[in-house]
This record gives sequence, structure tokens and C-alpha cells, in this order.
Amino acid sequence: MINRNFSLLWMGKIVSQLGDKFYAIALAWWILQKTNSPSIMGFFLLVSVLPGILIGFFAGALTDRYNRKNIIIITDIIRGFLVLAITCLSIFNMLEIWHVFLIGLCLSLAAAFFDPAIQAIIPQIVEKENLVKANGMSQMVSGACTVAGPLLGALAVSILGLAWVFFANSISYFISAFLACFVKVNIIYKKPAKDADIFKEIMQGISFIKTRKQITSVLIIIALAHLFIGSLTVSLPFLAKALAGNGVNNLGYLQMMLGVGLFAGSIFMSIKKKSSVNVQTLILFIMAVGGCFIAISISQYLKINSVYIYMLVLAIIGSCIAFASVFWQSLLQYYTPEDMRGRVFSISTMVANFSIPLAYGLFGVLLNLSSMSILMASSGACLLLLCFCLYLRNSKNYKEMV
Repeated sequence: MINRNFSLLWMGKIVSQLGDKFYAIALAWWILQKTNSPSIMGFFLLVSVLPGILIGFFAGALTDRYNRKNIIIITDIIRGFLVLAITCLSIFNMLEIWHVFLIGLCLSLAAAFFDPAIQAIIPQIVEKENLVKANGMSQMVSGACTVAGPLLGALAVSILGLAWVFFANSISYFISAFLACFVKVNIIYKKPAKDADIFKEIMQGISFIKTRKQITSVLIIIALAHLFIGSLTVSLPFLAKALAGNGVNNLGYLQMMLGVGLFAGSIFMSIKKKSSVNVQTLILFIMAVGGCFIAISISQYLKINSVYIYMLVLAIIGSCIAFASVFWQSLLQYYTPEDMRGRVFSISTMVANFSIPLAYGLFGVLLNLSSMSILMASSGACLLLLCFCLYLRNSKNYKEMV
């Protein structure tokens, strides 16, 4: 462990993210049982990310204005009570679709404040030379929960039932908030002036990003990565169905290997003794993802139907995503001054959250108009070309972070 403060946040993240995976499985199953409607499920997923996109600028400015530790604690407590409300409604058989949508909306609003705060607080409790390791350990939690969360969540739903799984998630938020209470942040926050203009602070954040080519480059990379990873997400069920064997099992194997790659890459970054982080290498990781897309397309063209080949490619993609995620978080923390980190990380979250639903809609339509092989080849080629252009255009502006 890096230090006591980071350990407390890290343990809280393990508990809350695992609870989130349980909750996601339980809620998806409940919606399926209640409505049997893919459109309602899709609309719920949209509601879950849209508020965060709409208030991201505002949330980021407030994150820079107030104590981030307090924001983390308060938002965790709010989310705990929101999920507890769903638990009570479920126990008394009073839970309805509008309850789920309303609470999902509120959870998204809370996350809009929590996400930039948890990313911006890391440089306050971790020394600069340990940022890469800290981000690697944080990403390792996401990878582990991606692999184990759905499996354990489904098992918990079948054994304990929906209400108890909802309750477990609410408790996980309270535990996370409790652990955060003991984190010590050695920064004194200035009380904002009574006439402080929040909209002026938002514009200052946007202007700051516009004048920092390194930061804008990282944000563009985040957008490209999430957009084209969306094409993979849309294509995976069709790929699994086309391969030899049981389609549902194939899909499980492919998604599992994506998580395994994510977990393995995160472990590597967290235990690496010395890590040099720069934008050039970040771009190369994203270009490697594009190369994997083309490899999937070629394999399909050659009619290779063994799932094991594709499992290997998905593991490589997962590892590249883990490396890239650690790199862009570390670079944003490195390039952004203390008083701007909330706004920068809120915008990076907005960019990611906007790119994902856009990708689902765009590539869903394109997949109807072309084959999966063509879509993968086109996505890979576009990703390689765009990243190469970005590499050439900004090569003089990159600094290495050691």
C-alpha cells in the first residue's frame, strides 16, 4: 500500500464498486422481470448517465470550490440512503418502474459530484512519484469487479434475493463513507466569497483546458477510446453468436477475458517500480486497440470460428484499456493544478459518458447496414488513423512524467 490515506480510499472503492456490480445485476434482472422490455432497459441506462453529462461543468466547479473529502463522504451517504429506499420498497413489494428511474436519476446526480472528487483527491494524498501506482491500484479494483462482480452478483441474487442484494449495496456506500472519514487531506480550503460567480468559474475551467494542449490531447484520446470501444461492445454479441459452440457461453467467455486483461494490466501498472508516463505511449496503447479490431476483422474474414483466438485478442484489448486508463488519469493529475482538477476531471467524465451512448447508437445503426467484420475493420482503421494524426500534430507539446 502507498500510504494510510490511499489505503482507506482504496478499500472503500473495493467495497462500493463490488456493491455496484451486485446492484446492477439485481436491478437489470428486476427490470427484465417487471417489463420484459429492451427499450425500457435502454432508456434507464440513458437516464443513468444523462444527468451527469448535463451538470458536469457545475459539479466540477463545486468540487474545486469545496473540500473534496467532504464531497466524497456526503455523496456516498446520499447514495447509500437512495439504494436503501429501493431496498425498503422491494421488501414491501411496492417498487415500481418510476421509483427505479427517479432513484437512478438521483444516483447519477450524486455520481456527477463523486467521480471528479475521487479522482482529484488522489494527488492530495499521494506523492507525485506514486501517482501511476495509485491509479494502477484503483484501476485494478475496476478490473477485479468487472470479472468477479457479475458472477458473484448473479449468485447473490439467486441465493439471497433482490432485496438483500439491494441492501448490501446500500451498506457498501455507508462503509465507503465511513472509511473516507479517516482520510487526512493536508490542504486548507478557502471559503468562497459571497459574490463568487459559479458560472465564471466554469468558464475559467473551459478556458484553462483550451490553453493546455496536453490536456486537450488527453481528452480527445478519452473520447476516441470510448467511442470506438463502443463499437466492440455492440459487436460482441454478434461475434459470440457467429463462433462455434454456444453463443451465450461464448459471450460470457469474451467479456470475462476483457475483464481479465483489464485486471492483469492494472496489476502490472500497480507493481511496476518505475513508470514513465507520457502522451506518446498513451496514444500507442489506443492504436494497439485499433490493431486488435483489425485482427478480429481478419479472423472473421478467414472464417476462424474458434472462440479461443478471440478470447486472446479481447484479453490484449483489456490490458491496453487498463494501461491507457492509468496513463490518462495520471497525466490529467500531473498537468492540472490543484484548483482546477475538479473541473478537468468532471469534463473528462462527461466526455466518456457522452461518447458511450453515442457509440451505442451510431455503431448499432452501422452494424445493421454492414457486416461485423467490416465494422471492426473500419473502426480499427479509423482509430489508427486518428491517433496517428494526433501523435504527429502534438508531438512537440508532450512532456514526460516520471
